[in-house]
Amino acid sequence: MANNFSKSNLIDAIANKTGFAKTNVQEMLEAMISEILIQAANGSTVNITGLGRFQQKSRAARIGRNPATGEAVEIAASTYLAFKPTKSKS
Repeated sequence: MANNFSKSNLIDAIANKTGFAKTNVQEMLEAMISEILIQAANGSTVNITGLGRFQQKSRAARIGRNPATGEAVEIAASTYLAFKPTKSKS
């Protein structure tokens, strides 16, 4: 069974490793996440060595099926933030 590691667990772990206050770690983490979202929304690819690549991608509009009725349903075009992890060095 996999354990869940939440944002607050990450903040605690970083604070313990660095000695920074949890509030400072939280502010830095939230600033990092915000900047990744802003840059990706502006069309930039964000590469973080040792972690991975964040990039905004698009899905075209398409026709899907309602699984309950089988009726054709139009699915609108959308954008999403894609993440591709760095290859493992094992």
